Amino acid sequence: MNDFRISEKIVLGSVEMTVGDLVRSEEYYTGSLGFDLIGRDGNQARFGISGRTLVVLHEVPGARPAPESSAGLSHVAPQVPERSDLARFVRHYLGLPGEGKLIDHEVSESCYVVDPDGHTVEITAPRPRAEWPWADGLPALIADPLELADLTDSPEAGQPFDGLAAGTELGHVQLKVTDAELAETEPFYCELLGFEVGARMGRTFLGVGPGDFRSMIVLTNRFATEDSAPAPDDSARLLGVNLVLPSAEDVEALAQRLQVADWPSEPAGDVLTVHDPSGNALRFTASH
Repeated sequence: MNDFRISEKIVLGSVEMTVGDLVRSEEYYTGSLGFDLIGRDGNQARFGISGRTLVVLHEVPGARPAPESSAGLSHVAPQVPERSDLARFVRHYLGLPGEGKLIDHEVSESCYVVDPDGHTVEITAPRPRAEWPWADGLPALIADPLELADLTDSPEAGQPFDGLAAGTELGHVQLKVTDAELAETEPFYCELLGFEVGARMGRTFLGVGPGDFRSMIVLTNRFATEDSAPAPDDSARLLGVNLVLPSAEDVEALAQRLQVADWPSEPAGDVLTVHDPSGNALRFTASH
């Protein structure tokens, strides 16, 4: 079973979360972060760029942040095309009451912010691969402080911010898992689902993707405790990560693989839902 590989054309679709006040969240995601409101239907709103949904928020009135030790979302990372796009966002965001944390990952540069419900959003811009540091044959995981002056040193950085750039897409999502040493997590993502390791730091961080050192899902157990429990249903929490495969045949092949491995999955229409060992929901669909 170890020769199975997920399609190299798989992409991150969107991340779904619950929030306590959808009106408050709409103001934040459009005004502070610069997303477009793609659509709203009752207690659900979709946010994205250029008609493409990247974040879906579901209202659970009064929801409070989930316990940090619970499995779920560590952060979602919209990736802007250019460094200057990140610089314009940072200038805009740091002029608001909220706070942002600038980090140089060497493979990318990022600004981490926290929404009103405690969900962390990492607005990130990639560095050219030729500049990446490497360790043991994989991109090195580095988190150094980044100075605003270093990020905003180009003329384009001073232009007005009028929303996230048109080419913005989901770069990755980081999920919290609860198993020590990632002993269950790595076999699930790599041996069962067919992802390849794109980055690693000890037995605390693991990046997986379709190959070519692309880490579209990063797993970390650094928040877990011995008494980690699932996030309560009435908390602001992760509902699921949507991943898009090229064809219905790709979804069916994955469904059959899960069935052979006797791993529970939930096919419903054109959506195949599976939970990782920590309970994080992954939803696979075919590209339309």
